Amino acid sequence: IGGVKLENALLISLKVVVTALFLALFLSLILAWRVSNTHGKLEKILEWVTMLPIFFPPSAVGYGVLILFGKNGTIGRFLYKFFEMRLIFTWYAGVITTFIVIFPIIYKSIKSGFFSIDKSLKEASIELGATKFQRLIYVELPLIKRYIYTGVILAFGRGFGEFGAMVMVSGNIPEKTQTIPMALYSAVETGDYSEANAIMAVIILISMTSILIYNRVLKNEN
Repeated sequence: IGGVKLENALLISLKVVVTALFLALFLSLILAWRVSNTHGKLEKILEWVTMLPIFFPPSAVGYGVLILFGKNGTIGRFLYKFFEMRLIFTWYAGVITTFIVIFPIIYKSIKSGFFSIDKSLKEASIELGATKFQRLIYVELPLIKRYIYTGVILAFGRGFGEFGAMVMVSGNIPEKTQTIPMALYSAVETGDYSEANAIMAVIILISMTSILIYNRVLKNEN
C-alpha cells in the first residue's frame, strides 16, 4: 500500500510541477523579453508584482490564492457562477500556487540572459532585416539557453519541494492532491517511518539528479 501511495504522490507532484513550469517558462520569456526591449511602466509594474512571492512566506502565498480563487474569491466566484468550477482542493490549485512560487525564479534567470546579450549582435540582426520575432528565435534564445536551463532546473526544485502554500489551497488528499512533501508529512505524523524513509529516498534521488543536471548545464556552457 505504501508503494502505491508513494507512486501516486510522485505522479501528482510531477504533474503539478511540470504544468506550472511550462506556464511559468512561457510567460517568463514574454515578460523578460518585453522588459529587456522596452522601458514601459506596465512591464515594470508587472515585474514588481511577480517578484513579491519571493519575499512572501508560503502561508501568505497560499492565503492569497484562497482570496482570489476560493469559491467566494474574486476569480473563484466568477468561475463557480458561470462554469460551476471549483479550483480549491484540486490539483489545479496546486498548479496555480506552484506557478506563483516558481515564476520569479525562472523570470529572473531569463531576464539576466536577455540583458547579457551583446547589443552589437542585436544591431547586426536588425541591419540584416530580421524582424523582432526572427531576432528572438534565431539570435536571442540560442544565446540565453544556459539561463533558461538553469532557471527551469532551480524552479523545478523549488516547486517540487513546496509545502506550506500547497497544503492551504489543494489540501492533503491522498491520490488526488497529495504531493511528495505532503506524503512525507503524513507518513511522519502517523508514525509510518518505513513509508517516510522511502519518500525521503525519492526526494534525495530527485534532488541529487537535479543538482547533477544543473552542474552539467553550467559546465557545458562555460
